[in-house]
Amino acid sequence: MWLRVLVFAALLLLPVPSWAQLAFDATASCAGTGVSSLTCAHTVSGSNRELVNWVSWYHSFNTLSGSTYNSVALTAIPSGSNANGQYHIDGLHLIAPATGTNNLVATFSGNVFDVGMGSVSFTGADQTTPLGTAVTATGTSTTPSVTVSSAAGEIVVDGLAIVHGGTLTVGGSQTQRWNAIASSGFIKYGGSTQAGAASTTNTWTNSTSQVWAQGAVPVKPVAVSASSRFTLTGIGP
Repeated sequence: MWLRVLVFAALLLLPVPSWAQLAFDATASCAGTGVSSLTCAHTVSGSNRELVNWVSWYHSFNTLSGSTYNSVALTAIPSGSNANGQYHIDGLHLIAPATGTNNLVATFSGNVFDVGMGSVSFTGADQTTPLGTAVTATGTSTTPSVTVSSAAGEIVVDGLAIVHGGTLTVGGSQTQRWNAIASSGFIKYGGSTQAGAASTTNTWTNSTSQVWAQGAVPVKPVAVSASSRFTLTGIGP
């Protein structure tokens, strides 16, 4: 005897990982000479914010003490600092920086010969682990470059310190965010962004061979929870 079974429906809600869109928000840069601190005004907006700061500087023995945004201390990016002799690159970052126009202040242990710094803010950044693994490189050449492991949906941001001499040009796959000569003319400082991929190289070209130090880090998008609806319908005799 066949039993009549009513239509059976089951609703299954499964968390499905997806990613919000990470986007560039704003940039700022500034330079100084013979100073123990340097201040840039940076305007931040949006939600799920992340601020990345690269400090390019020249001095033989003083050190970077740190930087603050709106008086909140940034965190040094792990593996995000390097030096080539007296020429330094240091990366720092801040999760959820305050919105509005506020001062980004880098402080040193004493006066440095020359310094330039730049910053980039992002929206849609992960608020727990906003950064991937930073990589730094140093050399003496016309082609500074650094390669990081990244992924689609991420944005790689780099900073460069290079001895001033010749003309500095950003790589063709990158968007230049700053490129300037520091106040005393000892160094140039540059920064750029580009879309992430499994292996992402940020490169610059200088018209003359010079000493340089460079760092780069991927910024990760915020993970959001979505739900999928799966309906199973069965009819039996």
